Amino acid sequence: MPIPFLEMRRIALTVVLSLGVAGCASADATEPAPTVAPITSVAPATTTPPTTTTSIATTTTAEEALDVESLPKGSSLVLGAREAVDVFAGPKGTEPTRTLESTTMLGTTTVLMVLEGPNDGWARVLLPGRPNGAEGWVRADEMVAFVVDGKVLIDLSDRTLSYVVGGEEVIATAVGVGSGANPTPTGTFFVTDSVALADPNSPWGPHALGLSARSDTVTEYNGGDGIIGIHGTNNPLSIGRAVSLGCVRVANDVITRLHDVVAVGTPVEIRA
Repeated sequence: MPIPFLEMRRIALTVVLSLGVAGCASADATEPAPTVAPITSVAPATTTPPTTTTSIATTTTAEEALDVESLPKGSSLVLGAREAVDVFAGPKGTEPTRTLESTTMLGTTTVLMVLEGPNDGWARVLLPGRPNGAEGWVRADEMVAFVVDGKVLIDLSDRTLSYVVGGEEVIATAVGVGSGANPTPTGTFFVTDSVALADPNSPWGPHALGLSARSDTVTEYNGGDGIIGIHGTNNPLSIGRAVSLGCVRVANDVITRLHDVVAVGTPVEIRA
């Protein structure tokens, strides 16, 4: 049976951290590794949230039980962790193939995009991390379910990004992408983190969206495992060029808008 839909409230507080993603500095630049401050995020929001946190965006609410097959076109079902999440090779598995921490390295509640179900309490999900595109089965009835509307589309050839909701293009912008030596990976991913950065004038701009994608060439960066992100920049001339270590760069006003409207769990499709 599908699991009850639960409301996910938005937490919107400043985060004193920097994003450990793969493409935060240009391919020919060397940036000092910033310090990541301890952060916490919960889902749903507590009545007394911590002083520093990442954000989970407000999403569509509903009273009835949902599964991914019943959603309107353009919407996605997302599961949020209550605790560490065991991942299985199939439904009704007994031995997990891996276990995900309840929060990401940036302190956001771990979320997973549902590909099938939930049925009988189980859901097939897209997983964050390596290898890109990995899937698994989780006990959906042990997690929090919520719906996100919209999708981010990135075209590497055209070097453009679109945020589409209900078939309508809400945001359209030029982007900087990975270099030839460190290309931005292609495929279907989802937003895992949405953070505000301590220094809005840094190479990452004022905000960043962490993705479930990982670089094919960078295995460690600023303490992370080559996480691909969408972020701002203090070098606007890099927009429209293939210069990063794999991340997608947008203008600072655009990343601020994306931070405000794109929910954690939103699908991100990156095309060659």
